[in-house]
Amino acid sequence: MRALELSGSPRAVAEEVAQEAFARTLVHWARVRKGSNPAGYVFRTAFRLLRRTWRRPAGEPLGADPVAAGDVASEAVVAVAVERALATQPPRRRACAVACFVVGLSPKEAARAFGLAEGTVRKQLALARESLEEALREGG
Repeated sequence: MRALELSGSPRAVAEEVAQEAFARTLVHWARVRKGSNPAGYVFRTAFRLLRRTWRRPAGEPLGADPVAAGDVASEAVVAVAVERALATQPPRRRACAVACFVVGLSPKEAARAFGLAEGTVRKQLALARESLEEALREGG
């Protein structure tokens, strides 16, 4: 759900998409659990469902969640700055950035999850990296 929120989905949409992804995974659990990456299956399913919302008007900007207890202050500042910078990205670029930079998918896995060409994901990642670096340099 957090990855979906970082992709720009409002909390309610992220929760609904995550629940639907888990429900769809459960339907295919006998097959999915034998696979090499059951968690990846859930992520791919969730991001495919999320992709349907990209053509809708942009959702609410990301809200900053309270920093969890025990976080070092500098880590919290960076996390909030990254969230704000991600919120400024177009939906496709933001989703690619979250999938690869936050979730840890490879560009190839993200491309499969979103139904995009791998080159498109790589281009979106390059653009995201450039604009995120600029935003973080200006904000920090």
